[in-house]
Amino acid sequence: MEVEVKFKSPVEWITNIAKTHSAEIKIRDIRASLEGVKDLVEIFSPEGKVEALSIRLHEKNSSKEEDLSITDDYHATAIIDATECSICNSIRNWDLFLTAANSDKDGNMTMQWLVPDESTVSAFLQRLEKDGIKFELLKKRNLSKKRDITARQEFVIKTALELGFFEYPKKINLEGLSKRLNVSYVTLAEILRRAEKNIISSYFKRKEN
Repeated sequence: MEVEVKFKSPVEWITNIAKTHSAEIKIRDIRASLEGVKDLVEIFSPEGKVEALSIRLHEKNSSKEEDLSITDDYHATAIIDATECSICNSIRNWDLFLTAANSDKDGNMTMQWLVPDESTVSAFLQRLEKDGIKFELLKKRNLSKKRDITARQEFVIKTALELGFFEYPKKINLEGLSKRLNVSYVTLAEILRRAEKNIISSYFKRKEN
């Protein structure tokens, strides 16, 4: 099953940075460590002030300075100490496979997981309620065995979406995306064209049914 849940301002440092710097945070992975729980996150600063934002991050989080890598003026990757995050601690005790986790302008976090069955979903949501964690169930659906696009097309489309290729103005162009994915410009354009065609065709077929 696929589940999507929105959490209301779950982490103070994310809420603070999102509101004061208009930053976007993506959690890529959540891992248990000898020191507690660690999150691998990507940070996007639309103002192009990611270095100033990283200083603010160290003020709000006890993570080490060497755990943050600045890619350019707009992007950074960091390993964050998430031991105090009740959601992160809850997630690692369940059979949940994180596929996406994105913050909004108010510091709320929307997370998507692949979950083995309905009983796991119900038990996990009940646990969140018991722990007093504020959340909203946005989506819960069984995965279809029939795929509209190939696994490779899905990976490329998802990556392009997350990096802002489909936004206006674009956060990344086709050339930048091709370098990020290590795929030639021409090949990437063809993958995107085929994937977009299949997705649009599938949409109108469902509308007709």
